Amino acid sequence: MTPSLVIAALGWALLYVLWQALLLGAGTAAALWLLRGVDARARYAVCACALLLCLCIPVAHLLYLLAQSAPSPSIAVPPAAALQAWMPSLVLAWSAGVALMSLRLLLGLAWVGRLRRQAVAAPSDWQARLDALALRMGLQTSVPLRLHHALASPVTVGFVRPIVLLPASLLSGMPVPLLEALLAHELAHVRRWDYLVNLLQSVAEALLFFHPVVWWLSARMRAERELVADALAAQALIDPQQLASALYELSLQTAALRQPGLLVAARGGALLARIQLLMAPAPLAGQAGWKMAVPALLLAGATLLMQTHGQSLPNAPRIAEAASSLLALPVNARHMLVFDEDAGKVLMAKDADAIVPIASITKLMTAMVVLDARLDPDETLRIVRADGETSQRRSLLADGVLVPRTLLLQLALLPSENRAAAALARTYPGGRAAFDKALQAKIRSLGLTRTTLSDPVGRAPSNTSTATDVARIVAAAARYPEIARITTAAQASVAVAGKTRTLHNTNALVGGQGWDILLSKTGSSKEAGSCLTMRIRSGGKHLTVVLLDADGAERRGLDAARIRSALAGSTHF
Repeated sequence: MTPSLVIAALGWALLYVLWQALLLGAGTAAALWLLRGVDARARYAVCACALLLCLCIPVAHLLYLLAQSAPSPSIAVPPAAALQAWMPSLVLAWSAGVALMSLRLLLGLAWVGRLRRQAVAAPSDWQARLDALALRMGLQTSVPLRLHHALASPVTVGFVRPIVLLPASLLSGMPVPLLEALLAHELAHVRRWDYLVNLLQSVAEALLFFHPVVWWLSARMRAERELVADALAAQALIDPQQLASALYELSLQTAALRQPGLLVAARGGALLARIQLLMAPAPLAGQAGWKMAVPALLLAGATLLMQTHGQSLPNAPRIAEAASSLLALPVNARHMLVFDEDAGKVLMAKDADAIVPIASITKLMTAMVVLDARLDPDETLRIVRADGETSQRRSLLADGVLVPRTLLLQLALLPSENRAAAALARTYPGGRAAFDKALQAKIRSLGLTRTTLSDPVGRAPSNTSTATDVARIVAAAARYPEIARITTAAQASVAVAGKTRTLHNTNALVGGQGWDILLSKTGSSKEAGSCLTMRIRSGGKHLTVVLLDADGAERRGLDAARIRSALAGSTHF
């Protein structure tokens, strides 16, 4: 067998795979569309088989041509004869591409090896946690846990002797249950030998680097792989939604560092879609359309009935709530309301008339009462012991500190500083008694029939309201430019006691990509859970979102993102 025959056969195999892989890609796309509502493992298997066929087809064609005693008959026809002269150049170009891609792969392996060498052993208690998780997930051998300072998220490295690398910053910066959820995700990769499969994918990408179908199949495999690992990890956790919270927290805490594709990391895949699946697994995604259509019609009918009786949000939310609750939007918050200010109707609701603690959302009312008094914003006020304990994390207001009233307002609303709100009430003209009287008058003027506020801070569990009443509070607060300006800043630099400090908004969504927030306030306590209210602009509409009693800021943020996605993706709104 002459070298020229080998080059010709290889060249023709490469040319033929151009259209063969395109047909295979089209068939795979159709199969994935049909399987869009089933388990991710089925879609992963389809992609893996298709990628394997992309490799096997040209190899089989090459062997067939080499087995012939003469060139293939297809080479003898005139158009093919014209291409025959280009075969050496084609094979040379392909060889150069494979060489470059192989170099890329080797450099990636070298980088992974350096990661292993630089990592240090994790504390023994964390290794014990990982070992316990491994046993729970069916792994019979211990998987070493190592710490590395330069990673953005946990990753799995190796397949003969796999290890899990954990960013050192996460060990102290993420709650233990959430970090355990991420580790369970990595162990799922170990259990499935995903690192080895990922390495084989990289080999396929190197050999067929010129074909877009190969890159598409490989990328789709990696996305489905993360969904499969998420599902396995969720099964091993007491609360499967811990992993969703962990992924959301990871997206907030880590920078978008680029890492080689050889790593199998928790940040892979379509992050928002993965979080939504974990928070509310959907048996059949294809059923979403008709499930949303019926409630939308009911909601429109309820709105028409409200308008016929001359009712709006302040007086009759229950009719709209009864219809919109059928939307069954899976949110973690126990009480939720979404109100379209422009149309004057409730879009979504969940137990919106239940009276529950609202924690620091109270400070919106405190700010309005203080601003109504038209006091000197530059008047300097002294913080005293009566303003409460200084146990609030990163409190800037020690006893005796002198602070302008306008800065106290900013501290009360942006980082939700308790002592600032207490000081604003104490220094109200006539003292705390006069402030309490003005507060009750404000409650009556806004028609808050189910709201009871006994302190200006929100510490007391007796500070209660409903999601419906909170929406009215937001509507009133939006008329104060100072409140809107302060609460829509992601952060601000201020001078307190001669030192410049940076204040951060307690709502991490403010300033986030895709969010147009016009007013915001959070609240959190043992009794109230995690609360959030926002006035946002979405699709040209002004909307009020109220979330009360969620299980932590992470799930509260997920609820808000889910609501925004539902509104953005629905033409009914």
